[in-house]
Amino acid sequence: PLCTGTTLGRTQATTGATGIGTATGLPAGVTVSWAANVITFSGTPTAAGTFAYTIPLTGGCGVVNATGTIIVTPNNTVTSNAARTLCINTALSPAITHTTTGATGIGTATGLPAGVTAAWASNTITISGTPTAAGTFNYTIPLTGGCGTVNATGQIIVNINTAATVANT
Repeated sequence: PLCTGTTLGRTQATTGATGIGTATGLPAGVTVSWAANVITFSGTPTAAGTFAYTIPLTGGCGVVNATGTIIVTPNNTVTSNAARTLCINTALSPAITHTTTGATGIGTATGLPAGVTAAWASNTITISGTPTAAGTFNYTIPLTGGCGTVNATGQIIVNINTAATVANT
């Protein structure tokens, strides 16, 4: 597979042809040329998907097409969230979520407060738990699979519980 926005450098050999006709089924941004019995694919695909192409060969004997498939994988994306503030020993409710595209999972989260974890399922990162430490926590969660290096990032601010006492006089 090829990532969206990555330059394609691929060739396909032919025999007996003297050229090629108009190609069909190529991803947007990709073109083909022919020289010395070699079809050369070039360009940068701008759309993701599976593209079954057909390139008619000209000259020579018989009606023959060069065919194949180019698979273009989308670049990873992830949504961002505003900082979340809560008190220590209070559950994150609702959980923090980041929506992803292109990824097949997540790597190890860093920067989350103790008691809080991140999980990935069905293109959603869910951050949940009950923080047991106070402070400002800037977290990073790397996406895995798909194309590109993308991280979900955010901030969780955990405040200590405040207590007021009244003095008897």
